[in-house]
Amino acid sequence: MKKSVIFLLAVVLLAWSSASVQAQSAAHLSYSDASFLLQKTLGKWQLTKSSWNIEKKEMSKITGSATFSPSVKDVSVHEQSEIMLADNTLQTEEGHLRYSKSRHRFEFVKQDANTGKDVILFTGNWYPNYRTILLTATPATKNKNAKPDQWRYVFQENGSFTKMVHKADKAGNMILTDQYNFTPASAAATAELK
Repeated sequence: MKKSVIFLLAVVLLAWSSASVQAQSAAHLSYSDASFLLQKTLGKWQLTKSSWNIEKKEMSKITGSATFSPSVKDVSVHEQSEIMLADNTLQTEEGHLRYSKSRHRFEFVKQDANTGKDVILFTGNWYPNYRTILLTATPATKNKNAKPDQWRYVFQENGSFTKMVHKADKAGNMILTDQYNFTPASAAATAELK
């Protein structure tokens, strides 16, 4: 019960900070600044995923590992994670977090299995006051009233970072549904973007 109350408090605070982040203006980054920022994600990570179940009103945590590898073709990192679920099945997630020089924005993309082309799923910007890359889902439906999902990559001073997934509830409020905490698997696991 105590964990649920703390998680609810975190959800309320994050919803408030969500509005604050959006009220701030995004920073215009140079290509090298974006590269430096993405380098903070490189390496092997221990992963803890917390998910909020609205119906049960409880938080569940599962652990896993993640690897962020540099790209040789652009300023991007390949994000791969593996999480062991309660039923002993392995859940894998992957995609590329990149900076588009021509569009001056961050993008999260996945490769279409049929065409081999990159599909842009999220786009966003860097908010230095909050140490956050805020990404918003590209429109998937023509419903103009639907609020798109949001992802936040929040960088901590200790070298760890968090990926937060927000979705709109029935009332249109952005709710924190999943939080991925990344802590270094080892201090030696670093690389450089080219």
